[in-house]
Amino acid sequence: MQEFLNNLNRSNLVASLFVIVTTGIILHAVDRIYKSFTTRFGMSKGEKGTAVQVIYGLFRVFLIAGCIFSVLQIHGVDVSSMLAGVGLISAFVGLAVQDFLKDIVMGTRMLTDRFFEVGDVVQYGSFEGVVTEFDIRCTKIRSLSDGRILTVCNRNISEISAYPKEVGTAVTIPLPLTTDPKVIESSFTKAVKTIETAKGVNSVSYSGLTGLTERLGNYTLSLKCSPEDRAGCKTRALATLVEQLRKDGLIPFQ
Repeated sequence: MQEFLNNLNRSNLVASLFVIVTTGIILHAVDRIYKSFTTRFGMSKGEKGTAVQVIYGLFRVFLIAGCIFSVLQIHGVDVSSMLAGVGLISAFVGLAVQDFLKDIVMGTRMLTDRFFEVGDVVQYGSFEGVVTEFDIRCTKIRSLSDGRILTVCNRNISEISAYPKEVGTAVTIPLPLTTDPKVIESSFTKAVKTIETAKGVNSVSYSGLTGLTERLGNYTLSLKCSPEDRAGCKTRALATLVEQLRKDGLIPFQ
């Protein structure tokens, strides 16, 4: 360590700054190219988007590692001997790098086994959200409920479930059993025609009477949408249905 500090005082700091600045410029340029490429060619999601993010992440890791090793070499540190050394260096590497290696191993497994893709809605523990970023080291998930970003080291992901591209949800309204079923069906059918054109709704259908509670019958609409749009689709469908039922006099205005 003392030898390194002595070399640091005598070394050409300009060379070190040049390497660091050059690395920063390259990272900035690659970052802009990456963002432009993924936006232009629509590769921010799906299998291709996931692969692009992984390659981009690996490039950043190797570039930064190369910068660090270059700076050490400039200041007289034998990098090859350091990496092959034992004792304190080996202990440091063992403690500092083992988690990093675990992240890489798990990240590689997640990629090859296709646990999920960028843009998929996943359930991680009690956290439900959309995978916004994935690389060999970590995964970022945006909460569906409040938009929070959860960053998880890949080594900590032992179980995670991905939702299918399309999920079903239902909107149920209780109505008096004395109401004519044909009138109810007519009102629900009108609502269906409006709801099926709403944003995020893939399909919607009238399921009819699906349950009984004392003097009321539960009448249901079944929707299919992406898991990310599920809550919004259900809310909009419910509002449309209630409005139509009020127009037809099946439920009172409040």
